[in-house]
Amino acid sequence: MVAEFPPEPSGSWARPTDGKAGTYMNSSGNRKSTSEKIALEIKNQKEEIRSKMRRWRNSLSIVHSQRASHEVLTILSHWDIYQKCSNIGCFISFDGEIATQPIIRQILDDQKHCFLPRLKPYKPNRLWFLPYTLGSQLENNKYGIPEVSTPLNQAIAISKLDILLMPLVAFDNTGNRLGMGAGYYDITLSQIENVKRPKLVGLAYQEQIYDKLPIDELDIKLDVVITPENFYQF
Repeated sequence: MVAEFPPEPSGSWARPTDGKAGTYMNSSGNRKSTSEKIALEIKNQKEEIRSKMRRWRNSLSIVHSQRASHEVLTILSHWDIYQKCSNIGCFISFDGEIATQPIIRQILDDQKHCFLPRLKPYKPNRLWFLPYTLGSQLENNKYGIPEVSTPLNQAIAISKLDILLMPLVAFDNTGNRLGMGAGYYDITLSQIENVKRPKLVGLAYQEQIYDKLPIDELDIKLDVVITPENFYQF
């Protein structure tokens, strides 16, 4: 599926001849630098894709989501890295995402340790990952997403996770990921060195793939994406 990006904003370029960054004048007469214009275009393109994919995702039935979840789980459970690992970060599905409850149950049935995200209540937007068992208490966060209420001193360092299963709104053929826009995963993962990061695995429907996503320097690529039909390794 090819991304349908919004049209160029109305206005005109003022291209300098001295090698400096150009400016862009929008319809209200405000001048913006080239870098500001590019950043605004990327932001608008991302929001267009988010809006489109979230509408589509939320139109799916629970039965469709559950079936997709079991197909993703079959692929995940046959992955050699999954079979050998101990610590897995996952998430509780929300907003039409592939249902993760069967995946979480399988992680526990396989005698692995499951960790779920909890929002840090202060800037910058980051996540703790806390242990989850079938008896863990859950509380909704400010977005209405259930989180474990385990004491924070039990949080695991991200570098000690073997695999991190991640939600996404869209992904592309080179492993770029588009999330919901708050940056929690990207900011959290940017705090650790690449060599210490877990395997970053996006869970998605096949229809969420794009040829090329708009990205910026803060976006962190995935190592793997699993859909009901395919296993993508980047």
